[in-house]
Amino acid sequence: MGLFGFGKKKEKTAAAGANDTYTLSGPATAATAKCIMTAGVRKVSMEITMNDADNVTLTHGPVTLVGESAIETYLDVRGEGAPLRPKKARHLGDQNRWIEVSSSLLDNNEKVDQVTARMNEILAEQDYLVGPLTQADAPVAASILCLKKAGKLPSGLTNVETWLGRVEENIPENLRASYMSHLS
Repeated sequence: MGLFGFGKKKEKTAAAGANDTYTLSGPATAATAKCIMTAGVRKVSMEITMNDADNVTLTHGPVTLVGESAIETYLDVRGEGAPLRPKKARHLGDQNRWIEVSSSLLDNNEKVDQVTARMNEILAEQDYLVGPLTQADAPVAASILCLKKAGKLPSGLTNVETWLGRVEENIPENLRASYMSHLS
């Protein structure tokens, strides 16, 4: 056996199969909405159950994941087409920053005007937050939709509204209605 256990025989863990059902459960919060939105963008059909749990949980066959970041990454890899994770370092850094911002946006009413104004400027020059569609767009869109539903989104953000429509166009119609009903 090598240093740190390298060379040890690994135990095989069961993997999810193509026919296994995706089930998402969690509280009616932005974290759950972000996971639903990511599933929609990646065209992953799932059963959704709202409950009083503290965290959002995804089950896919024998695989269980807890927490929005883990779930969003899993859905990105398992979804249709090429993953949304950018290959360019700058895009990856920008993506991760937007994901951070989307989490704090809902907790900090003071920054909403500043962040959404900056988003509007960026989206005047490009179709998505980072340039290409990335993992940042779905969770940030879910945060913006939550702000909009709560009446906290500033008016006059035409580029943000257009981008929101562009992100939603990637979501199959059956999931679009489902995630909208779960936003809070």
